[in-house]
Amino acid sequence: MEMKYFTEPNGKFVIKVPTEWQYKNIAIGHDEVSPFSFELYENSVGAFQISCYSEQEKPINKNVPVQKFDTNKLDFIKKRMDRDGFNMHLWYAVVEDHMFMAKYIYDTSKQGDTEVKTELEKAELALATLELISPHKRNLALEFDKYEKFMASLAASFDLKNRAIENKSVIELMIIIANQIDAYLRMAIVMKKQLQEKTNRIDIALLFQGEKDTPIMERKIYKQAKDLEIIYQDTFDKLYKLYTERNKVVHRYIISEFKTVYLYEIVYEYEAVCETVRQSLKVVEDLQFTEGIGIHGNGRYPDEEPTEQNIDMLYSQVNDKHLIRDLFRDIKR
Repeated sequence: MEMKYFTEPNGKFVIKVPTEWQYKNIAIGHDEVSPFSFELYENSVGAFQISCYSEQEKPINKNVPVQKFDTNKLDFIKKRMDRDGFNMHLWYAVVEDHMFMAKYIYDTSKQGDTEVKTELEKAELALATLELISPHKRNLALEFDKYEKFMASLAASFDLKNRAIENKSVIELMIIIANQIDAYLRMAIVMKKQLQEKTNRIDIALLFQGEKDTPIMERKIYKQAKDLEIIYQDTFDKLYKLYTERNKVVHRYIISEFKTVYLYEIVYEYEAVCETVRQSLKVVEDLQFTEGIGIHGNGRYPDEEPTEQNIDMLYSQVNDKHLIRDLFRDIKR
């Protein structure tokens, strides 16, 4: 079964869930707190929920054996709680000073259905991967999670780009290409710093910006990329010029002499620079592979063809980014 990682928002635990399961908290507007809920993207037959609480948040049963950090294949106490038209399968475990409680809930009328049995088997397989991460490793878990989401967002941007091309939406296309350039440069900066510092740690400050984080603006990214010799003066100058032209469109289209025909020229120039920047990123990727350092230092060649499993995992992550049915990609089950 193909699976993807889910990381608790504070890095407390990780679990692998089937790629065909959608993380529902964000999708339905709930806070990202326990319980964390998952269902099939389509034709849902029930809901899987996983909760994690410290002993300060909820009392822990002292009669339950305590298990260790960073350990999967936990021993769970299993129970059933069927009432009010719903069946509920429960799993309970204590790990260090935390408790896990998992549930699979479905309509009583579906009891015994093949689809429910299949989903319950998936729940068991997912729970076998569950780990409470020790505090000193949680930042590493979060780095990997933010990197994965960054890459999924970059992939999702191509869906928007293709749609903008089909609709001849040149302003939308311009904004998306500018975003992609920014993303390529951020990734290249992260990888160049990994090479310089000989580390596999990921500077997520460049790859993720929360609501309360201090933004690292595009022009600062351009300068960092030039200082690290990822791009050179001619590309740097083109990026600054395009940045200025784009701002005219966004902020002064109506109140200036800017002509619509200029948009096509800007988009053409943006696409040309985007390809130059992408090639600059590839140089850094190849260097990481050669030196065995960083994101691409794990022995996997950057140009290696993805497996079907890789593709399905990416499709699942992109679906989670879009949350729009029109852009949904089917995932093999």
